[in-house]
Amino acid sequence: MQITYDLDHVFYPGADMVLNIHTLRAMVEMNIQVNMIVLWRARQLGIVIPPLYKSGVRYERDTLWRPIPSLYRRGKSDCKNLTPAFIAQQRQRGLMFVPAFRWVENADGSIDYHILAQLGSEFEDPNRKLGMGENEVAKFYAASAKAA
Repeated sequence: MQITYDLDHVFYPGADMVLNIHTLRAMVEMNIQVNMIVLWRARQLGIVIPPLYKSGVRYERDTLWRPIPSLYRRGKSDCKNLTPAFIAQQRQRGLMFVPAFRWVENADGSIDYHILAQLGSEFEDPNRKLGMGENEVAKFYAASAKAA
């Protein structure tokens, strides 16, 4: 089942950045929570879900938000799905990772966002580890990149 949200008030050129980042954070947290439920139920049923880095999943741009079952079936996705899967698995282990965001503004005024995981002052980027190309990584890790 696919559920579609109409978010025409955010993520367009010139949209309010505060509204954008808070909306993005809510969407990422929802994906993390859905993944936590999947992991909890799998554990109850004795189903072993492999850790993200051992799952065979790779980085590739994706248009849909996917919890772990859909992500693992597809075998590839991007930061909106890889990072929440990683964070949920770490939280299940008792490590309270949180999503962190980087963004760059494009020439047309649109914004590209990147989601990674943070634990204290340390950052983990599952996307980079799972094949995000250096050309994409560079724009988010440039000295001018912003973090929230």
